[in-house]
Amino acid sequence: MPAVIKRETKYSPIQAFRRWSERTLIDAAQEDLYRKYPGTAVRPRRRGPASRAVRIVFTTGFRLTPAPIRRRIMKTMLVRPGQDWDPA
Repeated sequence: MPAVIKRETKYSPIQAFRRWSERTLIDAAQEDLYRKYPGTAVRPRRRGPASRAVRIVFTTGFRLTPAPIRRRIMKTMLVRPGQDWDPA
C-alpha cells in the first residue's frame, strides 16, 4: 500500500526564507537572461516597485557575499524536518 501524506509539513521560518530567496534569485536570473537575449524568451513577470527594490538589494547582497559564507548559509537553510507518518 502506498504511503499517503495527509497534509504537507509546514515550513519553518528559515525554510520559508530559503523558498522566497530562491524564487527571488531565479526571477533576477531570468530578467538578466531576457535583457541579454531579448528575442529568445518570454518577458519575465512584472512586479511592483517595492518587490523590485527588495529584489535589487537582496540579489546585490547575495552576489557580494563570499562563496564560502554563501555555501554555509545555504547548507543551514537546506534541512527540513521529516514527515509525520500515521501507521497503516
